[in-house]
Amino acid sequence: MGKEIPEGMKSELEQLFKDRVRFNTIERLVYSHDMGVLPSQVMKLIRNMPDAVVQPVSVDEVVSITRLAAKYNIPLIPRGGGTSGFGGALPTRGGIVLDCVRMNNIIEFEEESGTVTVEPGVVWGDLQKYLNERGYGLRLYPSSAPSASVAGWVAQGGSGYGSYEYGWCGENIESVEVVQPDYTVKTFSGAELEMVNTLCGVTGTIVRVTVKVKENDEEVALLAGFDNLSDVSGMLKALKAQKVPLWSLSMSTPAYIRLKQRASQHVILPEDRYFLTMVYPKKRRTGVETAVKNLVKAHNGEVMKDSLANTEWAERFYPMRFKKLGPTLVATEVVVPMEKIDQFVTAVEKKYKGEFALEGTMIHNDKMAILGFMLSDERKAGFPMAYANSLTVIEMGEKLGGRVFTLGLYFADRAKDVLGKELLERVWKYKRSIDPNGIMNPGKVIPSSLDKSSPAKLLSTAMAMANAGKGLFSLAGKLMDKVQSDSFSSPLSEQITKDTFACALCGYCRNTCTVFDAVPWESNSPRGKYFLLTQYIKGNIPMDEEVSKALYSCTTCKKCDLVCQIQAHNAHNWMSLRPCFHAGGIENTGLAAIRENVLNTGNFWGVPKEDKFKWLDVPTLKKGKIAYWAGCWANVVMSNMPQSITKILNKTGVDFVHFGEGESCCGLYLALGGYNDDFAALVKKNLEMFKEAGIETMIFSCPGCYATFSENYPVIAEQLGMDCNIKFQHVTCFLSELVNQGRLKFTDKLNAKVTYHDSCHVGRWFGHYDEPRNVLKSIPGIELLEMPSTREEGLCCGLVSAFDSLPTVSHAGIKRVNEAEGTGADYLVTNCAGCGSQFNATSCAMQTKVRQKDFTTLVGEALGIEFEDPTENAGRFMRAAVEMLQTSYMKKVR
Repeated sequence: MGKEIPEGMKSELEQLFKDRVRFNTIERLVYSHDMGVLPSQVMKLIRNMPDAVVQPVSVDEVVSITRLAAKYNIPLIPRGGGTSGFGGALPTRGGIVLDCVRMNNIIEFEEESGTVTVEPGVVWGDLQKYLNERGYGLRLYPSSAPSASVAGWVAQGGSGYGSYEYGWCGENIESVEVVQPDYTVKTFSGAELEMVNTLCGVTGTIVRVTVKVKENDEEVALLAGFDNLSDVSGMLKALKAQKVPLWSLSMSTPAYIRLKQRASQHVILPEDRYFLTMVYPKKRRTGVETAVKNLVKAHNGEVMKDSLANTEWAERFYPMRFKKLGPTLVATEVVVPMEKIDQFVTAVEKKYKGEFALEGTMIHNDKMAILGFMLSDERKAGFPMAYANSLTVIEMGEKLGGRVFTLGLYFADRAKDVLGKELLERVWKYKRSIDPNGIMNPGKVIPSSLDKSSPAKLLSTAMAMANAGKGLFSLAGKLMDKVQSDSFSSPLSEQITKDTFACALCGYCRNTCTVFDAVPWESNSPRGKYFLLTQYIKGNIPMDEEVSKALYSCTTCKKCDLVCQIQAHNAHNWMSLRPCFHAGGIENTGLAAIRENVLNTGNFWGVPKEDKFKWLDVPTLKKGKIAYWAGCWANVVMSNMPQSITKILNKTGVDFVHFGEGESCCGLYLALGGYNDDFAALVKKNLEMFKEAGIETMIFSCPGCYATFSENYPVIAEQLGMDCNIKFQHVTCFLSELVNQGRLKFTDKLNAKVTYHDSCHVGRWFGHYDEPRNVLKSIPGIELLEMPSTREEGLCCGLVSAFDSLPTVSHAGIKRVNEAEGTGADYLVTNCAGCGSQFNATSCAMQTKVRQKDFTTLVGEALGIEFEDPTENAGRFMRAAVEMLQTSYMKKVR
């Protein structure tokens, strides 16, 4: 089954890659899988746990690691986004996973030749955005474009959206540069591309790809519904016969529509019809729309409303929405001739009675790649039998002249069907000439009938025996020590357990995650966390310091929530794990120190209560309906914020309560540390104080306080049997109301260009995007310039990562300030003391033209109010925070 890498090689890897190589168990574990979920009995037939993971940043480094692999005769497994389910990026006898995630630069766009050259780790969705900004677009792209890498799709081969016009991925590649296993660098183009395309890296690691592109045009979607498959088939044949110039065409079956709408709880389409989504460039509208509508009518179909067509097209990247109903999906993919599509779908529907949901995408106008899903549960004893059904569906397609979609690991023994006998023999001959020891991605593409040393022999046998459920259980009885049972319990809550097993492992979250963007190891991604949780729940790994460190790492920015296939509440899930760490005797040392400060002094910093409110210089009430709550960071670090808010309230005639030394911490840091008892006690104390003062509305300057009071306090209050009938409101929303009421009128013209930062807890958590902009636009002389990443897509400041990853804090701050600088604005306006401190210190360190300014300070200046510059104080406390938290880590305390 292979050998572990020797110590000498480990030493050389560390010298070469430094912090870009990892040998720890958790990191290796999260690189041992892809999107596919196979029965555990089958996975035991290979050694899919790598011995190391490296992340090169250049072609030279790929050459170096390849040379080392050859020197020590250790397998090398190239990996892109891990978005396939065919096992192409899985180790089969250990070895080194070569993760291309850091090689993500767009090298050159050549408008004249209509090509763009990229590094292997560039994500298709990012490339499309880059091209669109220049008036161009991709000819075609995979359904997993938000996370799939360019090299990964080339290595797997396949089709996608746009394949009706442009065919297979390989047909749209100009050239591919590869580091071969003999550590030479070769460029393949033309007919030679067949030695790279679809081969999963068995002939070398792809390090550069030149992709053919097209001029951009608006995509027009047309959706048509049909009552039966014969009409669908007739429609497809007519489109081909009349040579209607569509760009993309997809089909959905009733079972697919039904499951998708059940998962989203939003029914907009009839669930007993077949649907074709036809897409074409707007410039072709005259020649396409009339022809398509006439054909739909001629084949007894109905053209649906444009709004429905646009909705379906907008959802094209989310084919696995309904995985959460499983929580496991048994997936299959087969390419079927166009003339046989109706027979194939009919056969599958008859055999499985709607349990297999099918979605297909046309390749040219003569075949369709059909993706099938069946709901299952990997935790149950019947899962191997359910998985066998996916292989049966493939065989049903093959009997009709079709073939498996691609090869990878699981279908290597079908290579002759996919590649053809002649090409397969040439590939095998070429591989042996450059890779005599078989170090490059062993077990993939080449069938065991040719590769007698293939580490996937037993797996291939199991896959072959699994037809219609035969073999898996008998094979397990002979080769494995146990079979799954139906008895299952989880140490975690029902909700997080459900989301954990429902995770589609699609990786969409990686491309949005603040932590992963800064330190791109798989364990830092939400996908990686969910995979670790599956292993913990199954009892395969303990909740120790290493596991808890990976699960802790999160800024709670909620960016991953927006792109999640199953629409899980990821940020809440990570927060709900914190008490589990604490209960298990593991705590974050940084938060443990903050806890002592909060309990002893009532604030994050440990500043004496009497020193927190020196900024307060306007009259306040002891009792009243409206109260203002500043929060730890604003009180201590950026006192210009609470000072400006209170002066604005005073100037606009808003009487308010301030609790003075009674204002302690909201409890956020206790919640972050999992200190539930301490948090509940603080909630009780604060709610009693509010009730005694007669508070009906609480205004917050701190988004963290706002989120904690809004989301956590009502829940804890109910548990405590207390009332929590207070309206919690962030100051940006309160001031927007005053503007709309005519109570907030500005007297001074400021003449400044500003750009606004949507803090996570005001923006993504509660959706307050328009209110702060309403206020800014009402200020005389203010010109609002938007950053590229704004509103829902706004970047996180990264400050919450200070408890476990200071590099993330630095990376996030620099990235956001660079965006602000690029707008040409004078000020980067913030609504949060944490974000403000971060960007104030970062912009000063970078010596940028753009400087941080608080939202309410800007409002106050437009009212003629002057404030002290917080820069010196913010810098001092940011340095203190770094000093305090630089050694923060997850520690076993009992």
